[in-house]
Amino acid sequence: MTQKKVVRKRRKRYKLVWPWKNSKLRLKRRKLKIRKEVLYLLVALFALFLLFFIPRHLQTSRLKKLGYKKDEIAAIRKENLANELIEKEYYSPFLANSIKDGTLNKDYLSLYTVISEDGSLDEQDFLLYNRLLDRGYTEEQLLNLFHSLRRYEMTPLLVFDYQIIETKYIEDCLNNRETNSKDHFVLTNNYYTHYANPIEVSDPNSIDMLVNKTYYLPDGFRPNDLETMSRVYAAEDRQLSSVAARAFEEFADAGQNVGVRFFITSSFRSYEDQVALHDMYVKSYGEEWADERSARAGYSEHQTGLTVDIAAVNEDDKENFEDTLAYQWTKSNCQDYGWIIRFPEGKEQITGYIFESWHYRYLGKELAQAVVASGLTYDEFYCLYLKPWDNEENKPSEAILAATNWQKKQAEPEESEKPE
Repeated sequence: MTQKKVVRKRRKRYKLVWPWKNSKLRLKRRKLKIRKEVLYLLVALFALFLLFFIPRHLQTSRLKKLGYKKDEIAAIRKENLANELIEKEYYSPFLANSIKDGTLNKDYLSLYTVISEDGSLDEQDFLLYNRLLDRGYTEEQLLNLFHSLRRYEMTPLLVFDYQIIETKYIEDCLNNRETNSKDHFVLTNNYYTHYANPIEVSDPNSIDMLVNKTYYLPDGFRPNDLETMSRVYAAEDRQLSSVAARAFEEFADAGQNVGVRFFITSSFRSYEDQVALHDMYVKSYGEEWADERSARAGYSEHQTGLTVDIAAVNEDDKENFEDTLAYQWTKSNCQDYGWIIRFPEGKEQITGYIFESWHYRYLGKELAQAVVASGLTYDEFYCLYLKPWDNEENKPSEAILAATNWQKKQAEPEESEKPE
């Protein structure tokens, strides 16, 4: 091999790659890599658009289809309610306004859908809703009731028998709406079967216990603090629990200070005495008449030692107690001394008794004032505010219970009229 050929071969074997040629290659590869990263970013952004903006657009479209406006939809998203409203197809002008103005209680979404646009809902309605739920009514029944009736037309259902077909009750209320009010409630049909579902009073020594034609006193119950009233305040041998005795003396003294005099004609009555009295009425007038005017033994408030029947003094020209000045004064002032008219006029179907202007029950000043201010019978008041829950799961939130505590609530707010 010639010397020239050997040199050429060595040059070929050790051929050098110049530096500027490597740089161009690396730059080309880097540009390709950047282009791929940009492409991936664009794909990711597009996917994000598909995953977020399109569902959001569809969600907005569905909410608009239900009836919600732009500002209401913004409030719905803020409260994270969109999916639930769409899934359950919840809409009403009242619901939309409540979401927008921030007054919505999310626990009662369905209830908002049946209230008229000019209606209202507050903690009292939510408490009543839960009490009726605890009474056995289904959500469908409750929505029907709240859609059709006013509050004072629903509270009696806490006392009445459970109504399997609530539409009949609603129809009866609507047919009598022209004559009914918070102070007068009379229906065409009867909804309370007396003594049919007896419940024993859990604490017969409590001042706020309820005794009526459902709640009865334990066998042989007799207050352990009975005392005989002075003849200044009562007929001979009339007894009351000591707390009620002191309260009646204060009540009677206040009346006498303004020229009104009254005294106790009947007070504590034992189980045995009630048996004899009721049996006498049954024999003389029949059971129906007796049950309208007298309790069966064990179901009488007189056995509590917290109840009195009263009569006016020096008003012999008045045949009925409700015609006396004593009645006018006691009716207006009784709550300030811890007493209520237990069986008021116009509420006979709820209490189960005829109007008894002379029959007063001691509850203590605060509770008596709250009952009178509410416009409810004590039967309704107890079942709404004081009754133990049959199922603890039906209790509303602590916020609602705190807002509706009868000790803080001395008067019902004015109700908005709901359409028939």
